[in-house]
Amino acid sequence: MATMISVIIITYNSAEVLPACLEALALSDCAGDMELIFIDNASTDSTWAMVQSYVPDETQETETPTAIAPFARIVAEQLPANRGYAFANNRGLARATGDCLLLLNPDTEVGRETISACASRLQQANSEIGESSEIGVVGCQLLLPDGRLDRACRRSFPTLWNSFARLSGLSLLFARSPFFAGYNLTYLPNDANYAVDCVSGAFLMISRSVHEHVGGLDEDYFMYGEDIDWCYRIRAAGYRVWYEGSAVTVHHKGGNGGKRSAHSLYHFYNTMLIYYRKHHAARYPTWLTALLSLALKCLYACHLTVARIRGRLKP
Repeated sequence: MATMISVIIITYNSAEVLPACLEALALSDCAGDMELIFIDNASTDSTWAMVQSYVPDETQETETPTAIAPFARIVAEQLPANRGYAFANNRGLARATGDCLLLLNPDTEVGRETISACASRLQQANSEIGESSEIGVVGCQLLLPDGRLDRACRRSFPTLWNSFARLSGLSLLFARSPFFAGYNLTYLPNDANYAVDCVSGAFLMISRSVHEHVGGLDEDYFMYGEDIDWCYRIRAAGYRVWYEGSAVTVHHKGGNGGKRSAHSLYHFYNTMLIYYRKHHAARYPTWLTALLSLALKCLYACHLTVARIRGRLKP
């Protein structure tokens, strides 16, 4: 493949999962056409030292270490403070030189042909798939280590109804129903290829031209939701978001810091309110926004309490 692919990996306390991620990338059939861009979000463990060990020392005439030999280029930057996933990815996107830009979580292991398949889909002629609008973003099928689908890999945009169905459990109870399972699209085949509203930021490939047209991730989102917001803006600009279900990546989840903290849980629920205010609030009365804000605060408090009781929260 002649096209350069920029792979942007944001690390934060990712030392346990990063080696497997890079081993899978090294086995990719297009590894020689990749540049790796590491942006470390002020890790407090050994992650940054590990990342530095992967970057060739251009002042030495020694061979590049075996683990990173296949790649065309590797650069790394450590941020002085953790300002969020969107902020870090935008720093990585600014350093990218490829025509295909891939956001990839460090807790993933890509399949051998996954990246090349998604890059080909992103670049192929629109006439081949019988549509007039250009594909701007491609995601792949994400599988959890136990083989189950990571349902976030293909989604509809959140609405008041499908968010309620998801948070209430109705979407799982009626997983084959388009009416109840409209958010995670569980009624569609996992291994097929089709257009969706949004894909997961754990594996999200965008063309350089679309990135330049639409802009980067919205840094109002600290973590969670920035991928949905980006896809929303990309769709609004007239591009399609594509789910390549025939291409597979394993997603271990939790590789950027392990168990959730109270801080991350807060952002999980606050993200929903940010997204609603940006894209939906103008169409509804102010009392509904206030009610939604109260409901999300209650959900956060309940989730936090349960997580503490079950020992699923960082100390």
